[in-house]
Amino acid sequence: MIGLRTLVLNSNYMPISAFPLHTIPAEDAVTRVCNDTCRVVFEYDRRILTPTHVMRWPAVIARTDTKSIEEGVKLKNESLFYRDHGRCAYCERAITMSEMTCDHVIPKSRGGRYEWTNIVSSCPSCNSLKGDSDPVGRWRPRSAPIKPTYYQLLDARRRYPITVDDASWVPFLGTWRAPVYVRSHG
Repeated sequence: MIGLRTLVLNSNYMPISAFPLHTIPAEDAVTRVCNDTCRVVFEYDRRILTPTHVMRWPAVIARTDTKSIEEGVKLKNESLFYRDHGRCAYCERAITMSEMTCDHVIPKSRGGRYEWTNIVSSCPSCNSLKGDSDPVGRWRPRSAPIKPTYYQLLDARRRYPITVDDASWVPFLGTWRAPVYVRSHG
């Protein structure tokens, strides 16, 4: 693995997914280009040398056909973080995505399920202190957990900066109106 990621766009040049941003290893992008399922939009400066081809690693590719975008949002850590605006549901302290824990409002031991209306973002301290407690008093989330729509999450996502692997990705994220930073590889 060479460690490069490739941004995948739909045939209309819009990102396929925002939760998370849909990227694939550059090696997989080359396979898609060679199979004619995608075309290269931007390339990295690094070359690929094979016995029959000389090309550059793809930085951005676009599908040759249109993939329908699912407007239902899966319950994943990243989408939960955005739904809860990066705050602990109990103490309301700002948390980072890497420190966030998922808490069952109604504990699993009491039949609580892993679903949007029973999972909240929690800081590690509150999650540990709450344990198997019922959602009363201090352990009642400050906001009722809801199942968000795709557009609610997209709106919440716009409040947070996006860090990307290459400057060539930036023009395709402009519609999100979020600050975009290019990751330093030095």
